[in-house]
Amino acid sequence: MKTLTEKLQITIPIVQAGMAGGITTPELVAAVANVGALGTIGAGYMSSTALKKEIRQVKNLTKKPFAVNLFATNLEAFATDTSEMQGVLNQFRDKLEIKHGERAVKVHDYLQEKVELILEENVPVVSTAFGVLPSVLIEELKRNQVTLLGMATNVEEANQLVDAGYDIIVAQGHEAGGHRGTFNVEKYKGGCNIGLVVLVQELVSTLTVPVIAAGGIHAKNQVDALLEMGAAGVQLGTRFLVAKEAGTNRAYRQALLKAQGEDTVITKAFSGRPARAIHNRFIEEVEKSQVETLPFPIQNELTKDVRSAAKEFAVSAYQSLWAGQGVGAIEKEETAAAIIHALDQDQ
Repeated sequence: MKTLTEKLQITIPIVQAGMAGGITTPELVAAVANVGALGTIGAGYMSSTALKKEIRQVKNLTKKPFAVNLFATNLEAFATDTSEMQGVLNQFRDKLEIKHGERAVKVHDYLQEKVELILEENVPVVSTAFGVLPSVLIEELKRNQVTLLGMATNVEEANQLVDAGYDIIVAQGHEAGGHRGTFNVEKYKGGCNIGLVVLVQELVSTLTVPVIAAGGIHAKNQVDALLEMGAAGVQLGTRFLVAKEAGTNRAYRQALLKAQGEDTVITKAFSGRPARAIHNRFIEEVEKSQVETLPFPIQNELTKDVRSAAKEFAVSAYQSLWAGQGVGAIEKEETAAAIIHALDQDQ
């Protein structure tokens, strides 16, 4: 059986997480790839046009393999009455001096087009979150020798991914920043919250495919311990948020560098889906309102203008400050190469 590095055509078993929302700039993805790890474009919310531009830019910066991360769920959604939640959000809009939100909202899905583009551009690796890709898309990708990584938060999800044809499983522990990859958030209201060590042990002993550990990882001794436990590699998101090449805005970076591990919470306030973020005013006010968040991706669409304006005006209190429980250990901004060298077991 091929090792993880052979499957991914990399030399260092480290994956930079596919963080959506403009974080994974072409410069970050290429810098990670050029060192020998796996860089990932976070394409979850991108249109196919935007993704094409990103892929081309990465290709101009590296000749090494890289991945594209997709949401394995249909984002197509429409809501006609969002007035109650918009009323809550308008208080933030007033403070940011932007116009009030519309009552009706629509979200488009570009999954099919993005998969077609990935095949056209010969991207060798696709990773997914929130479920299993439709079988027709899996067959198409496999037919073109694309390696598939799927995120799982429990054994049942991991088995579903393997049975569907995925090559590698990313074990996402409770400690992870950003969205929980949990498939069924009706069953697991806050996401399936198994700690990383237990989850890695369960998946390594159950699966016949390589397992990548993800969640709260920030130091070499953690990487060494997880590899010793049987993980084939590790995936990091939060530490790469402060990489000099990342698209993280200044206010967000400062919040990350100030935060401690106990400052993160699981919330649905920003997107309607459970995600780990640094606690701030936005989370506090939305949850205090007791107005129920709308389902993902409608809630995410509703809050987009608030989050964008908060970035523009450098107001961290109203941004989605995704971060894992290891955030307290992050002390400085570094290049992506320096981050990987500090974590690499062979250094």
